Amino acid sequence: MESKTIKSILILLFSIVLIIGCAGSRDDEEVISDDQKNQKELDDIEALLGIQTDNKTEQKTEPKKPAKDEEKLNLLESNTMINSSQPEPVSPEEKKKLETQIKNLEKEVKQKDMTIADLNAKVSMQQSELQKKPASYSSSTTVVSDISMEEYEHRYDDARSEFENRNYQAAISLFESLLSASANHSLADNAQYWIGECHYAMGQYDAAIIDFEKVFTFPKSNKLDDAQYKLGLCYIRKGDRAKAREELNRFLANYPKSELVKKAESLLSKM
Repeated sequence: MESKTIKSILILLFSIVLIIGCAGSRDDEEVISDDQKNQKELDDIEALLGIQTDNKTEQKTEPKKPAKDEEKLNLLESNTMINSSQPEPVSPEEKKKLETQIKNLEKEVKQKDMTIADLNAKVSMQQSELQKKPASYSSSTTVVSDISMEEYEHRYDDARSEFENRNYQAAISLFESLLSASANHSLADNAQYWIGECHYAMGQYDAAIIDFEKVFTFPKSNKLDDAQYKLGLCYIRKGDRAKAREELNRFLANYPKSELVKKAESLLSKM
């Protein structure tokens, strides 16, 4: 009876121990499972934040940040580059000097512009006066009002020689001196014509046109057909074909017996 009772007590105690042990192991398993779950969630959060975890030590490592000294050095270099690209400050005295120099230069430019404008105005006035005046004879040579026929012809020959030698300006001076001495001489119209030839040879076609037109102030001149023909040539040289055709057609109409008719017709056929 006693042995059975003792066995029953021992069995009961053993059963109680087993029950308690099983319960403890289940609690431990539940605790370990919760820790793993929390650790996993923490690992996921750290991964999202860019934080790496050492699996062996399970210690967190923070992301590498630039050192403060390195940041300061970068800032210093950038400031140095900005400062070097900016101009050095100008002192008030230097600024005043520069402003004074600028004002002086502006005054000089204005004065030069005014001088150029005055010169252009004078040139324009002289050109307009030259075109308006019927004749304007000036010469650096000494003009004699009363000269003999022989002296007049001698000077005319000298002027022609200057023309043939291409001393056009000297020839113009001599021809003008003859016209100033006497515009009624039989060679005066020729002198006027050769002044036009001189200007034509020098490429001064506007002046030559004026000179050739003055030949027509001598109604009995033997140079009328030559002067009319030369007017056509002047306008050809100027590139004015319409005016050139007009002058050459006038030449053919007024001087049909001139030796220059064939030349005029040839020029018209090419225009």
